[in-house]
Amino acid sequence: MNGGVDHSLLECLGCETVFYQTESWNSEEVDPYYDTMGETQYEVSKEFSTYPKPETKTKPVWFDAMQKKDPQLHNILNQMYVALDNNAHILTAIVLRTALDRATECLGIDPAKTFDEKLNELRDGGWIGQTERDILGVVTDAGNAAAHRGWEPDSQEITQLVSSMEVFLHRAFIVGQAALGIKGSIPAKPKRLPAPITPPAAPPATL
Repeated sequence: MNGGVDHSLLECLGCETVFYQTESWNSEEVDPYYDTMGETQYEVSKEFSTYPKPETKTKPVWFDAMQKKDPQLHNILNQMYVALDNNAHILTAIVLRTALDRATECLGIDPAKTFDEKLNELRDGGWIGQTERDILGVVTDAGNAAAHRGWEPDSQEITQLVSSMEVFLHRAFIVGQAALGIKGSIPAKPKRLPAPITPPAAPPATL
């Protein structure tokens, strides 16, 4: 048995990120194939590993803006994406619930309230509608199940949960507040001019 490890420093031609890569192999791990003569041949199977690990989930373009909105929420979300990139779906679901908890507090909701009360207040305050209230309720239930019962969502389920949270955060912290800021630059609706006063008709002349 023999093998080896090759070490490389590589640079991405797009973002210019420099990363370290290893390429390892050993004579016991081979992949068979047939050559043009129909003879069985063997090719050494190589395993690649990079550091830092490339992100598998692309963060939304507005993610960095969350740092200005609330550094703590930004940090929670960053850890959520790290868990997601490492396929730690149980941890991702738990951190999603934590992110929702912090987001409601940033919007002025009492942190001592239950999750149901917080979601109802989001709905009653106009931050979300009933459908999104139900969706965020699923995010909450998923986090509870992961934390207390060890439930692990599959890849499709965790992607849907993350997307639901991203939609809520984008509207509540990015688009919604930006749209409200435009209100001051919109000219006021002109006042309606008063209707002209019509003088009363003269009485008919008498003969």
